[in-house]
Amino acid sequence: MPPLRHWIMQYLFAVVSMFTLLMVVDLLRGETLERAWVSALMWATVASAIFIGTRYRNMKRGIAGNALDKK
Repeated sequence: MPPLRHWIMQYLFAVVSMFTLLMVVDLLRGETLERAWVSALMWATVASAIFIGTRYRNMKRGIAGNALDKK
């Protein structure tokens, strides 16, 4: 099982990348910067927590990460 540092780094990477993607989408849709960053940050934080939490749970249970890992 990877150390806690591994999961923290993955979470931070997921938050930053999702935040960036959501900001770009919101700004391209014509949203103002003041409204877009709050919404993007909240969604990125929640979505990343669910994503990394699911990966952690699956690894702890020994569940394969994708279809190619299954035999």
